[in-house]
Amino acid sequence: MKRRITQGLIVLSSIGLAALPLVSSAQNQPAPRQVTEVPPVGDLTITLQGLEARLLPIAIPALRGLSGDGIAGVISNDLRLSALFRVLDPHSFTANLDAEGTGISAPSWTSVGATAVVKGQVTGTTDNVRVELRVWEPGRPAAPVLTRTYGPGSARSVAHHIANDLIEHYTHTPGVFGTRIAFARRGARGRRQIFTVDCDGENLAQVSSGRLNFTPNWGPGGLYWSSQTPEGFLALFRSGAREPVLRADGLVMGAAFSGSRMAVVLTRDGNSDIYVGSADGSGLRRVTTDPGADISPAWSPDGSKIAFVSDRGGSPQVYVMDAGGGGQRRVSFAGSYNTSPSWAPDGQTLAYSGRGAGGSDIFTINIASGAVRRLTEGQGSNVDPTYSPDGRLIAFSSSRGGIFVMNQDGLNQQRILAGGGEMLRWEPR
Repeated sequence: MKRRITQGLIVLSSIGLAALPLVSSAQNQPAPRQVTEVPPVGDLTITLQGLEARLLPIAIPALRGLSGDGIAGVISNDLRLSALFRVLDPHSFTANLDAEGTGISAPSWTSVGATAVVKGQVTGTTDNVRVELRVWEPGRPAAPVLTRTYGPGSARSVAHHIANDLIEHYTHTPGVFGTRIAFARRGARGRRQIFTVDCDGENLAQVSSGRLNFTPNWGPGGLYWSSQTPEGFLALFRSGAREPVLRADGLVMGAAFSGSRMAVVLTRDGNSDIYVGSADGSGLRRVTTDPGADISPAWSPDGSKIAFVSDRGGSPQVYVMDAGGGGQRRVSFAGSYNTSPSWAPDGQTLAYSGRGAGGSDIFTINIASGAVRRLTEGQGSNVDPTYSPDGRLIAFSSSRGGIFVMNQDGLNQQRILAGGGEMLRWEPR
């Protein structure tokens, strides 16, 4: 017998979905298999000094011209967040910046440990700037290693473009700055709204209205989320559209997208199951039929698989299935409460939130080998991970007070936004 969900009763579970807490009706839990778990971050013998020594020391003095200081500040912050560079303190610079112009005197920069120096000339206004960029390496000062022109555009957009190009120059993969993170946040009088914020923590914007809004995700044409209807159900809405994309008897939640395809959770018969169809809500076909609650679908990068959460084994765990519903298998075995899967761009790794005695932490798992890595520990409760489009960063929500980003190894954890945040989803590039 399927479990019935009381219509109109909406409770946010720690799984990150608008639904009743998962209570399994399945009898048998799969036997745990052996997994390889690396030591938690707190036990690794990696010091901050050792980490910094592996980062590229880069100097970013204020660019010349109007808005030059602000542009340099945005570039510097982006590179710090990237966990790829060690941005040198401008107070340590000994060079005569006015005399150098957009060139360099190599000894002045080698003396402060700079491997690269970013120089630029800004013209135009704050909202319509151009930048002539020169990147120098003091070890080979005959000519700049990178010369480019940016703009016209806003100072922030140009600065993000420069940061992304610097990352690409030194790693052969561009950065992701300028993309956004969507999330839900509780507000006044118990209302829950959907927000977006730039991945450096700027430009916070509310995109939903109404009383209860959940499970944001990026899809064709913008941002999608579930919102409570006057009847107490949840319908699927899209930014810029007044009418629901999908309305059903019961709850519509947790929509995820792969191109023109959508996976979404419906409670058509009183049980939470995953359906797959077109992004406009047409042609939906049920792909999970277990008596347990199946929620939180997440498409693999190539669209061939869907990760999801189910309590069919007795507690919430992460599962993976083929996009058509076949080959369903449990992939998380360490821990008794694992939720919120997010695929890395490699298509082999999932980040997820696991709850233990000390609260929730962020883990990753290789779905082929089962190898688990713990990325946070002893740092409050950490939930709702989401990979950046390049896979180098993971954003997550922490009880330390806001939204944080870290690299894929759990290092360089930095808060980008204060305040609460739930159900994070990073915008595709």
